Amino acid sequence: MIRTVTDTFYIYDTKISFRNNTEREVKDDWMNHKFRHYGYFYQVLNMLAADGFSVQKDPEVNEIIRRDYYIGKFRDLEFAAHKYQNGFEIEFFQNVNFENPNGGRYDFNRFSKMPHMIQLYFVKFKNKIVNLLKSLVPDICDNSTLFPKLAEEWIKCRYVESCHHEQKNTDFDLRSLDGQTQPPYNGLDRDKKTIRNGEIKYFRGRDGYLYRGRVYHDLNNMWWVIINKFSAKRVAAFELFDLAPGDERGRVAPLKIPPEYLARKQAISQSTTKELVSELRKRGLNLKIQ
Repeated sequence: MIRTVTDTFYIYDTKISFRNNTEREVKDDWMNHKFRHYGYFYQVLNMLAADGFSVQKDPEVNEIIRRDYYIGKFRDLEFAAHKYQNGFEIEFFQNVNFENPNGGRYDFNRFSKMPHMIQLYFVKFKNKIVNLLKSLVPDICDNSTLFPKLAEEWIKCRYVESCHHEQKNTDFDLRSLDGQTQPPYNGLDRDKKTIRNGEIKYFRGRDGYLYRGRVYHDLNNMWWVIINKFSAKRVAAFELFDLAPGDERGRVAPLKIPPEYLARKQAISQSTTKELVSELRKRGLNLKIQ
């Protein structure tokens, strides 16, 4: 049986990736080869620009390769895109609600963090990009990771994808896994209690707020926590706990240590006793080494 080679695309969270599988056998100077998908890439960017995105080359990328990297913004929805010899990628994100200190571009689960209106914008432009790709490559194959909206369905899809779980399709009830445990090195919470699928556990997010939800094992010591109908977060086992009388119910501001203090602390830790005594004497303290 002869296997037909086709170009493919897939969608994972807010990333859209195109793979050029039909020109892999280029044996000439591939560095200067004008791959077919370069044109597709610029057509996608032109479409987004025509729909209101401000599109430009990414100024944070080295000028030598900047021609392959672009950024864009439409209201509060942003994207970063780049092309390469095997294809191109476009990642959408926002900087209204994010956890990573470097911004929403570097967050996990970007779609679930988007405010509702930004989610609608993303879905709109995602569909337009997919329709454009299908018009440019009629036989293109969709290899997308399943992308359900409901948190329970999302977790079921992750179970099917993982080789560490036995499920082969999503035709199962997530609650049928309730009560299952993991070995202690992957399945003990903050207080060394055994975590069971389906239990309600608490954790504190990076924003300092207290969250609660139903838990299901993911991989290693990571667990999915269903926050609400549409949102699930991955949390390490040691971050989960049962609410105790002494736990703070309100927001706990994350500890922010000034980098200058950390630098001074590191310098002190690397100094010898003689150097420290010499520095204190310079500051007017007359110390004697015992």
